[in-house]
Amino acid sequence: MTPVTSVLIVDDEPAVRDLMSRWAASLGLRSTTASNADEALASLRLNHYDLAVIDVMMPGHDGLWLAGELQRDHPSTAVIVATAYTELLGENAQHTPIADFLIKPFQRERFVLAVDRGRQWRKLALEEVHWHAMLSIELRDRTAQVVHLLDQHVAAGVSEHDALATLFAARLPDVAAHGERVARYAQSVAHEINVDPSLVACLGVAARFHDVGKLAMPEGLVAKPAPLTRGESAIMRQHADLGAEILESTRELASAAHAVRSSHEWFEGGGYPERVAGTAIPLMSRLIAVADAYDAMTQDRAYRVRLDSSDAIAEILRCSPSQFDPHIVAAFLAVMGRH
Repeated sequence: MTPVTSVLIVDDEPAVRDLMSRWAASLGLRSTTASNADEALASLRLNHYDLAVIDVMMPGHDGLWLAGELQRDHPSTAVIVATAYTELLGENAQHTPIADFLIKPFQRERFVLAVDRGRQWRKLALEEVHWHAMLSIELRDRTAQVVHLLDQHVAAGVSEHDALATLFAARLPDVAAHGERVARYAQSVAHEINVDPSLVACLGVAARFHDVGKLAMPEGLVAKPAPLTRGESAIMRQHADLGAEILESTRELASAAHAVRSSHEWFEGGGYPERVAGTAIPLMSRLIAVADAYDAMTQDRAYRVRLDSSDAIAEILRCSPSQFDPHIVAAFLAVMGRH
């Protein structure tokens, strides 16, 4: 099992810090203590810790805030949260990967169990880091293979558009069909808001190939008959960049690359890969985002049934303007109202 040798103990009560430090020493752990979140962050800027035991109720930033900061900057550090107020955990704790919870007051035996759980959590986290590193190398190779196959088709006299469409449909027919539908929806909305015809043509390419980066993903991930795990979702999000890279390798389709890269950004931020917002997101990307969401929701998946059109539209309205440009949502509703 992965060795855990160091622990950061964060608690505003000196007696509690001292007791946990003694327990940690008896387990062979080197401990460092902090009385609040700011002290803990200062220590984390200088040192790495395998494990962190964090009290929730502290002056200043609380322990769940600190746990979130630690997870962002030190994702392989196992976090154990300690509190006497379980009602404070709530929804915030659900969004931060936590190895274990200690309910105060607790005895040494429970502390030992939490350390064991932290050790197991850290082992899995490090394995995932290794897997992601290996998979990133594989994704680079697979992207290069797609570009090479595309070049071969073009050398044989096929247009870049037709070559990529053929390759896409052959490897991922369902994803390619989704792209065709998204292109029709997006172009209809573009006409509704009087987008320049030359941009509408480019939009068709970007929408049709907005998921083409999935050609570089392992087939098992793209066709997984269940929701993706957190780690798998992080890998899948790379398809936006990879798709843009594939288009950038061409002459005929390169102008659509920027729209593909930004097609999963959110109107108020929080999307990927660059977390841009508002009009910093290309218009074509904002059009694709609405059409993509509607089509995805109204198609069956192995792990869920489709929504009917009215429910899908209600969800799009609920996510506007956080995820979708409200101006484009209004135009989309106008288009759908005529069909």
